[in-house]
Amino acid sequence: MKNPRRVAMPAALGLVAVALALGVRAVSDHYEHQFLSTGPNGPQTPMTFGAPFERVGFASGRRRLDGYLVRAPAACPSQVAVLIFHGVGETISYWPKTQRLLYDRCIGSLVFDYSGHGESSPPGSIANLDADATAAWAYFAARFASVRRRCAIGHSMGNGPLLASISSFVPRPACVVVANAFSSLRALGVADGAPAFVMSVVPDYWDNVVNVGAVRSPLLVVHSDADRVIPQAMGKQVFAAAPEPKALLIVHGFRHNAIYRQPETWWPPVIAFLRADPAASD
Repeated sequence: MKNPRRVAMPAALGLVAVALALGVRAVSDHYEHQFLSTGPNGPQTPMTFGAPFERVGFASGRRRLDGYLVRAPAACPSQVAVLIFHGVGETISYWPKTQRLLYDRCIGSLVFDYSGHGESSPPGSIANLDADATAAWAYFAARFASVRRRCAIGHSMGNGPLLASISSFVPRPACVVVANAFSSLRALGVADGAPAFVMSVVPDYWDNVVNVGAVRSPLLVVHSDADRVIPQAMGKQVFAAAPEPKALLIVHGFRHNAIYRQPETWWPPVIAFLRADPAASD
């Protein structure tokens, strides 16, 4: 006689899979709103580190997004600005030290909070963050209209909305940096231990391997060999799928969030890429 537990377990798993398939939209909505939200913004601003800034707000549909805008010093000879797409669980208050570093290197910046993050209007959802990306680029491009090189950088989760929406960015970014990227949310979930059969019925949101194909600007993919959150193999998958011109930079010894925790040592090669204007050598 067969062990009843061996018979019951596959049947139970099958029922769970069917239930997930039937209720996938409701399940996805429930968890993405929990996943894509934060508490209030923290107290740090660029002025905390001595960089003059403007607290800005702009519309994304009916929602209002919050941000810190820092312009490069007027005496700077170069004209570079970067729009920062931050990672999961972060707010703009995580990034002032990085904005000060960029300010000191004659690079303007805007970091903004997505819907449901910090002081930005809720709710946080995949669809809302994708819309936020397009709205943020339009606002950034308008506020830095006189700057010749306007680039975008995504960190971790921020690469999802950045790459999903980049084909709608007008004008096209002068350059794009993809830092610490996952291949897709589904693949990351499996890598983190979620059952593959469960992830298989969840829509494969933010497939960066597919979406990077829409990039039509010089691209730099950055990943650390010491990243314990997202394996560097995922960053390499994104790079392999990207069109030319592109470059891959594997940095050594940096933890996942060194991009804003250790900006003095993480950013120098990225700053060189941001400044590399092909038109200047024509």
